Amino acid sequence: MDAITEIMPALKNPKHEQFAQAVALNTPAAKAYRDGWDCTPESAETAGPRLANRVEVMSRIAELRAKVAERADRKFDMNKEAWLERLARIAASAEESEDFSAATGALREIGKSAAFYAPEKVEHSGVTEIVIRKL
Repeated sequence: MDAITEIMPALKNPKHEQFAQAVALNTPAAKAYRDGWDCTPESAETAGPRLANRVEVMSRIAELRAKVAERADRKFDMNKEAWLERLARIAASAEESEDFSAATGALREIGKSAAFYAPEKVEHSGVTEIVIRKL
């Protein structure tokens, strides 16, 4: 991560910077928080996501992820479109050879990148009705 921090300014708080770097490399926010602070796992489950949602930390994570993605594109000569095409070929080949576990894995990765697994937003009026019936 040293080369990345040389290019972009680090967050002023060293613990926040360490946290942002860990989250940018896909460490869950709660674990990244636990690694940097002496706290209970329960506290980290709340404080980690809260810190990750702070504007300056969120911006830093996005910057770091963009830089990592750019380097991966250069290193592997692969951008997102090429990556998805490769996954599609892997899924088709695995399905053809009846390796459904590998096919499912490749299709799952395609679905993740297309945000098929994003949580759905459910809105309700706040009014609920409870019906109790005697049997």
